Amino acid sequence: MIQFRKWNPHTVVMCIAALLFLALSALRASYARNDFVLPYDGARCLLHGCNPYGGGELLYPPSTLLVLSPLALFQYPAAWLIWFLLNGALLIFATFLILSLCPNAHRWLATALAAILLAGSSRLLILAQPSAFAISLVVIGVYCFLRGRRVLGGAVLLMLSLAVKPFIGGLIVFYLFFKGVHRRYAALAMAGALSILLCAGLILKMHPESTNWVSDVRANISRAVAPGGTDDPRPASEQAVAALNLQTVTSVFFREERQFNVAAYVVFAVLFLAWALVTLRMDSSIENHLLAIGALTVITLLPIYHRTYDSRFLALCIPSAMIIFAKRRLIGAFMCALIALATVSTQHLAQELLLRDGLLQTVRQSKALLILLLRGSDVQLLVLFGLFMVAFLRIYNPMKAAATSSPAEDYSKLAYS
Repeated sequence: MIQFRKWNPHTVVMCIAALLFLALSALRASYARNDFVLPYDGARCLLHGCNPYGGGELLYPPSTLLVLSPLALFQYPAAWLIWFLLNGALLIFATFLILSLCPNAHRWLATALAAILLAGSSRLLILAQPSAFAISLVVIGVYCFLRGRRVLGGAVLLMLSLAVKPFIGGLIVFYLFFKGVHRRYAALAMAGALSILLCAGLILKMHPESTNWVSDVRANISRAVAPGGTDDPRPASEQAVAALNLQTVTSVFFREERQFNVAAYVVFAVLFLAWALVTLRMDSSIENHLLAIGALTVITLLPIYHRTYDSRFLALCIPSAMIIFAKRRLIGAFMCALIALATVSTQHLAQELLLRDGLLQTVRQSKALLILLLRGSDVQLLVLFGLFMVAFLRIYNPMKAAATSSPAEDYSKLAYS
């Protein structure tokens, strides 16, 4: 693994990336208008007995509000500053831990990839997005589980991540549980997150103004995904370029909401089944866990609504990309390029240029052009997952693993010893 105990060129590069990440975030941050406002107000409502979902905009589960309730004890400027600094420190720490999981071979490539991903994550801090908190805690928790260090602390971090944004790390925790990677602690993380949700829901039920919070949440979600809503994935929606899920692609072929949702879930089910058939047969080693988690990270972003900044979750793909690059250069190089491109959403720029030139409607009439120009992030995820499957079948065929052993396998055992 890559070590950062001493000041070396890799450490210097990562520190520069961290400083750039913090500087860009601080220069462009606005504490008055960001994604922290709604959950902060919701957490204060939870504490003071009003209905956090009455405004029609809040989509976060009650568990998010309960986790953030300590910050709601502060006035908003102080709470925002604490949130900004906390998430910045967590993202930097998580990136360093990701690098420590990478094999020693091709260290500069791993360092460059991590530095690009970190420096390009400033939008998470600019928006004060809870995704920064959830992603960082999942990464740190996975490190604790795979290394077998401070596993109880890792379980607590995974619990908090699931409570804040369950669709970020949910599948990862399920994988740790079913593969027996500190199963009791993985179960503790899931049970703890569920307990936080139930406690928050009970608190809302106890207050007369928020008794019907479940129906309010459903109404808020329905408004958000309705035509013209902030989360509308349909081709006619200009907001769809900021979304990251299969619905933005399937809605190009199906007009009805039920149809494009079902199509997206079917595609996800097929991809998940392919992943399960290949990875669940693998031996329980750190290398195989990293490979399985890397592929699972990609499809985690596909079935449920995410924003393009959630693609920073692909940091968990860096160790697996390095492992594959050491054995299949071409496949690994393409994977590294796609992970790096996660920090650049060209579809926003493409839409602005098409609007300026009056060509947006023309592009929307062509399904191929629409997907290519305005749904590029989703296509990149599908291609990245396909490369994972090709690598698994060509390098890590479970049916041959027991009968064959290659020098690359011996190398990986040494790298992770």
